[in-house]
Amino acid sequence: MNMHSISKESSITLVELPPTQFGIYNGDPGYDVYSQFGLPARAIHALEGVLRAEGYTNVLSINPNYHGKRGRLTPENEERIFTSDVLGISAISRTSPQSMELARRYKKQNPRGYAIAGGFDPTFRFQDWLADGGTDVVVLREGERTLVDLLEKLGSHNLDDVNGIAYRRNGSIRVTDPRALMTSEELAELPHPYYDEKTRRKVNVAMMEASRGCPHNCDFCTVTQFYGRATRRKPAEYVATGLDQIKKMGRELFFVDDEFTMSPKHTLNLLEQIINRDLRRTASAQVTVKAAKNPELIKYLKRAGIEILQIGIESIDDETLASYGKPNTAAQNKEAIEILRDAGFWIHGMLMPGGDGDTIDKLWSMFEWATNSLDSIQLTPPVPFVGTRMNQTMREQGRILSDEAYLYDGHSVLVRPKNITPFELQNTICQMYEKFYSLKQGARRFLSSPKKILQAGIMFQLLGRGLKDKVLYSPQAIAHLEFLKGVS
Repeated sequence: MNMHSISKESSITLVELPPTQFGIYNGDPGYDVYSQFGLPARAIHALEGVLRAEGYTNVLSINPNYHGKRGRLTPENEERIFTSDVLGISAISRTSPQSMELARRYKKQNPRGYAIAGGFDPTFRFQDWLADGGTDVVVLREGERTLVDLLEKLGSHNLDDVNGIAYRRNGSIRVTDPRALMTSEELAELPHPYYDEKTRRKVNVAMMEASRGCPHNCDFCTVTQFYGRATRRKPAEYVATGLDQIKKMGRELFFVDDEFTMSPKHTLNLLEQIINRDLRRTASAQVTVKAAKNPELIKYLKRAGIEILQIGIESIDDETLASYGKPNTAAQNKEAIEILRDAGFWIHGMLMPGGDGDTIDKLWSMFEWATNSLDSIQLTPPVPFVGTRMNQTMREQGRILSDEAYLYDGHSVLVRPKNITPFELQNTICQMYEKFYSLKQGARRFLSSPKKILQAGIMFQLLGRGLKDKVLYSPQAIAHLEFLKGVS
């Protein structure tokens, strides 16, 4: 790594690449349920806000969905990237192949530049990122303070006093002391994300983070491995100020918290701020079934405009729930969903078919319940993300079918089920999606739904934007189905 200093005038480009078919750099777009809704990149805009506040004057974020052409980097994008003094890359598992290729191309064209990667995948696979030859430094876990510290220290021959990084030095990989997670007070000192005009104009759904971490510890989840069991809530006034800054961005709002209602008192304070400051808009949030036990919370969620609740139900089979490390029973899940729907919420159920207790019959029973009890569904077979207990357990049992990172998309079957063949599970998931989001079922739910505008909008996003062709039967999905035939 060439050690030269970075100044406040140095060019810094932050990039978050979208999914592509087979993880090919600048390849055909890859899709999932969430990609249908036009969300902004999450990390790079937060980091740009931090760097601008620190006095860096030449910072630019690039997300090909909004700054490129048809989801691809343009020659102009690449010119900016490859001539930058610093390239910052944010990546998740499914975008890591193309992101690592971007780092390699950057270093080939700009050997004196610094390639820095961060996010969930680089954190848990920093050895792979650094051994690949393109990435100089990986920021581990939270990046706002670490990146600022790192930029100030670049040029030193020893980065060991920058906590929370892994880097290449003299042919070996060095890992520094961990950086403590920011406290709630420190999170409230951060500037809000910086969104350029193109991003503000093009996104469909704006995003807001009111807290970090999750109090639960499910076997399949990377959140507690990334943040630990620590949960930190941002002050309600701080979050409300951030909401005011994006109130004209997107048609709807999504709270990205992993458990929006984990602290009812804090959530109520925030909801009151939203109501009192006239920040109400149609919004969605991820909650657990515990929310159903708090009538006051239910009332204020509705008053603040949070119409859509995304709930990680995973299963309605107790054996399967236990195998995932979930704290709730099937009966508790069903009761809570009924309460929340009766209260007028749109329930987006996140289900995880393919657990150790599942059979084909059980899955279709779950689907029958979902058809009558949920407004929209997301079917995610178990994904053995690196860093999770599920990955460790499934690897020990020899049940991980593929380590191809681009397949870690929440749609592809990657773990061999106990009672179903991998191909049967994948095919069943496709059939369920087609049935649930068919025109017939969509019309039935539209006629019976009190939220007809919302129902029509969701169906347009999923059907009009090609759920079947783009997600279920994309070239990558078809190739994976053929692969699963061979291992079933």
